[in-house]
Amino acid sequence: MKKISSLILKVLSILTVVAQIFCGIAAASVIFANVAVLFVSGEAATELKKYVLQPSNLSKGMLELSGLNALLILVSIIFALHALRKIINNIAESNFFVESNVNNMKLMVGSVVIFILGNILSMMFFSFGNGRNLSSVFSNSWGQIGSYLILLAIIYMLYLVFKYGFELQHDSDTVI
Repeated sequence: MKKISSLILKVLSILTVVAQIFCGIAAASVIFANVAVLFVSGEAATELKKYVLQPSNLSKGMLELSGLNALLILVSIIFALHALRKIINNIAESNFFVESNVNNMKLMVGSVVIFILGNILSMMFFSFGNGRNLSSVFSNSWGQIGSYLILLAIIYMLYLVFKYGFELQHDSDTVI
């Protein structure tokens, strides 16, 4: 059983790195697109207006804000994945109730809060337009936000477990 758990933890650690790389590439793409929109002119500006801005009833400024919001969401995911990878690696080394895990759980809670707020902002940005979502990555529905809140509650409960376990471990270590 220990070999299976070790294998699963290694696979999860690798998957978090891969996901971080994909989110990093997506973040770099969002930055490039935001900068490109600022400098677009001529026929490209006409195409942007025709295919992106007019159908969505978005202004260039609203499109830029949406891009910055997407960047905020991606960065929060990267931080959450980084913290998760550190926790997975600690658990693989049998370091369960250590201060690092408590701090990383706190980072995950904060990242998920920022992720949820970013998605709510995204819903508001697209409500100014005709509601057409430019991306199919997030559904931008209140039901999805409810799912994110449930995820946040689960992560917060795990944070409390790690915090309490760390305090008990610390007390136990000081007694011995």
